[in-house]
Amino acid sequence: MVSGNDSLIEAPPGYEYSHGDEFSGDKLNLEMWGLGINEKNLQNERVDCVYKLENISVEDGLMIFTQKREAVPVQGKSWSEDLLFNYSSGGVHTRKDYDLRNNMYLELRCKLPQNNAGYSSFWTVSRKVGDWKPEDLLEIDMFEFIAAREKTRLWSGLWWHDFRADELHDGIPEKSYVKRSDDHFFISQRVYKAHHGHGHHIEGNKVNFYQFFTFGLKVTDDEFFWYLAQDGPAWKSEPYFQFSGGKVTNRSYGKVDDYEWERRVPQNLHAQVNLNYAMRNAEWAGGPVRDEQLPSKMYVDYVRFFKLIEK
Repeated sequence: MVSGNDSLIEAPPGYEYSHGDEFSGDKLNLEMWGLGINEKNLQNERVDCVYKLENISVEDGLMIFTQKREAVPVQGKSWSEDLLFNYSSGGVHTRKDYDLRNNMYLELRCKLPQNNAGYSSFWTVSRKVGDWKPEDLLEIDMFEFIAAREKTRLWSGLWWHDFRADELHDGIPEKSYVKRSDDHFFISQRVYKAHHGHGHHIEGNKVNFYQFFTFGLKVTDDEFFWYLAQDGPAWKSEPYFQFSGGKVTNRSYGKVDDYEWERRVPQNLHAQVNLNYAMRNAEWAGGPVRDEQLPSKMYVDYVRFFKLIEK
């Protein structure tokens, strides 16, 4: 398996290499990576696989996630219950010393899978560090990807799940949020969460996601920039999406009323980075599963973090 990557680590102008993983050894670096998308390896609801360490291998300079059907169902946990999973796969998250921060550039080179129900994601979850505020907690979707060949989609965006008391619109039912404190509420129902996103049709995109390609995200104090390139550093391409603050809305899908909030780039970003190869049997996500396509693999060449050079 050849990634087509030049081994030279090239930083954007004004930045320098901070940390990352070239996957040059023969096993996963457990100092940098934890199993699953959270410390307890709890799976998101409506995902049809469990993440196992044995499904993650490191060889020939690549981290490889293998998705497969289990001969015997495997015990796992979602946020709400214990479950038996018929399928397993790979997913990792960065530990606390490897957060994405303001004034950093994050780059990934990978080759995505192409099986029905395969669903790859590269995303972040904010940690509560320092002088954090509810509006500073957000999910950054670098990308989500439907792998099924006939339904290929890649999209990017931002989600806010946490709000102050005066941001709770009257039309949001009480059952749809949880009180964390007098001035901190977590919205649990997706149609009421604030969103800013890019659809799956990226104008002018010529990147083949089924071959190795490079993705980049730059986070300044004021803006997010998303980049794609087939080869070479992603930052050398024009950003296909960006966010500079302003009005954001819930993604209502026409099911509920539309609401607005004001959001900006967090000034004290501490974001855990997740990379996972999920299985979603739902039709909208490229399902149903086709067992004859398994086992299937996702390949990661490197994950690199760069930081702004202090002046």
